[in-house]
This record gives sequence, structure tokens and C-alpha cells, in this order.
Amino acid sequence: MEELDHTSRSKWLSAAVSPRPLALVSTRSGEEENLAPITSLTVVSNSPPLVIMSLSQNREGKKRDTYLNLKENGVCELQFLAASVKSALDADIAGKPIEGTEWELLDSDGPIHPLAVIVMRCRLVEDNPLPEGAVARLITLRVESMLVPSYLPPEEGLSILCQHGMDRLTPSPQDWGHIATHHRS
Repeated sequence: MEELDHTSRSKWLSAAVSPRPLALVSTRSGEEENLAPITSLTVVSNSPPLVIMSLSQNREGKKRDTYLNLKENGVCELQFLAASVKSALDADIAGKPIEGTEWELLDSDGPIHPLAVIVMRCRLVEDNPLPEGAVARLITLRVESMLVPSYLPPEEGLSILCQHGMDRLTPSPQDWGHIATHHRS
């Protein structure tokens, strides 16, 4: 791994741990709404409901607005979008660095994206540095509430937008499946 350059290492890791759900993470600073596509996140506990997310900084060492806003007010929404081309286009556009709010680039006023299938309202629990000189921060979020399409949870999961490989936005797998019957307690 050490012999690989950053780009090659990123491509191999993204190819191996794939697909990953994409969430539009909404935060705010004062009155300004921020929106950022993030794929470095996962549920790590059901009770209590915890999600971890890795937030990097840019090449000049500037921290993401998402991170700064979370530190400022301690709340965010994880918006998981429907698996559609429109969702992929909006997620791509929301990743464009701009002055002002990313909502200005989309056909929506926010704060909830119209193609959101589920929205997790979260509170910041912990902010830790990643070890070994990594520039990203490991953020632990507690899911406080959810906006869901139905009171009953889906048996087969939700069809949401994912990242497959390095930059390919794609629907979550919808082909064949196998139901696991063995669970460790």
C-alpha cells in the first residue's frame, strides 16, 4: 500500500469497499444552508443509533464547511436520495465548491432535497482525529429522528443512490440477493 500513490490507493480502496451509500449532508452556519455529498459514512450502532462519517480537508488544508458547521452548531441531516439520474446529477452539482449555498445550484430551495428517500436528523457526539497522520476527522453522530416514507421499515432496504468505485454514482444493488439467516449476538 505504501508503494502506491494517493490516487491509485484511493481507487483500489474505493473499488474494494463498494458500493457505498451517498448522503447529501446538510448543515448550516447562521442563516446559510450548506449541502455536501459524502460517501465516507456508515451506521455503527443500532442502540444507540450511531453513524460515523469521515470529513477530510482540501489540498490547501482548509476544513470542509460541513465540518466547520457541525462544530459550530452540532446538528446535520443525512439525506439519502432516490436511485435516479436526477439524484446523481444533483449530488454531483452539490459537490462543486462555491461561495454561498449549494442549494442555489439545484432546482430546490431546501432544506430537504425533493428526491430524499429518507432523512436522518443527527447530533454531533464526538469529533476525533484519524490516526497515523490522516488529514480527515472521524465524526460520530447520533440519529435523533428520521423522516421516512412509511411507518413500517422496509423488508428489503431502500433503493438509494450509491457510489461504486471512485466516482461512479449508481443505484444500490437491485438484482439478485440472498437473505442471511445466521447472526452473531
